Amino acid sequence: MATRIHRNGIITGAAALVASAALAACSGGGSSSASSSASAAHDVPSGKQLSGILLRAADVPKDYNEESIGAQNSGALLSATPPKVDLGSADCNTVLNLINTVGQNSLGEASYASDAFTPPSGLGEFDETLLEFHGTEATTFTNKLGAALNRCGTFQAADASGATQSASVKVTPGPRLGDESVGFTVKVAIGGQTMVMNGAAVRVGTAVAVIDNSQLQGQHTEIDLAALAGVLVPRIRSLH
Repeated sequence: MATRIHRNGIITGAAALVASAALAACSGGGSSSASSSASAAHDVPSGKQLSGILLRAADVPKDYNEESIGAQNSGALLSATPPKVDLGSADCNTVLNLINTVGQNSLGEASYASDAFTPPSGLGEFDETLLEFHGTEATTFTNKLGAALNRCGTFQAADASGATQSASVKVTPGPRLGDESVGFTVKVAIGGQTMVMNGAAVRVGTAVAVIDNSQLQGQHTEIDLAALAGVLVPRIRSLH
C-alpha cells in the first residue's frame, strides 16, 4: 500500500481514532457502555466473514482501482491475544506506525479485514479496515487509542530510515453513524509537499471500522466518507 501515509513509516489508515470525549460528543446512539454490553452477546465475526462485507470496487468511485495485493484478513480463527503495546504510554511515532498495519499488529483485535483502492493518478489512496473485538474491548481500544492520538496534536514523525517529518493530527466531527463516530485529519510534510488524510472511525457494537482517503494537499479527489461509512455500518450490523 505504497501511498498510504506511509507504509514505510509515518501515518496511516487508522491514524486518528480520537479522544473519548470527542467520541461521546459524536455518538450516534446510546452510551458507550450500554451499546457495548448489548452487542457483546453475539459470536464475534472472523476475518473471513469481515472480508465478505468490505467495500468493493462497485462501492467506491468508478475510477478507483483495488490495489494489486487485494483484500487481506485474519482468517477463520479468532485471536484472544492481549495488546502487545501499551497505548497509554507509547510515544506518538510508535502509535502511528503501529496503526499503519492496524490489523496485523496485535493491538488486541479478535479479527480483522482490510482493503485499499487508488485513484487513476496513483497519488493517494482510499483505505478501509474492519476490526472485531471480544466483549466490550472495542470501546476500550477506541478510547485508549483515541487518548493516545489526542495527545499527538503536532510532533516529529520518523520513517524507517530515521528521517523526520512534521506531522499533525486533528480530531474533526464524524458521521452520525453507528454507536460512536469521529472524523480526523492527518497531515505530514514530505519533500516540500503536504500529504493530507481525511478519515472517519466508526464503532458498531464490538466492531471498529476505519476508512480514510489520503492525497497531496491541493489535489482534488473527492471521496464521500460519510456515504461509504453508511454502506459499511448496516453490513457490520448484519454480522451481529
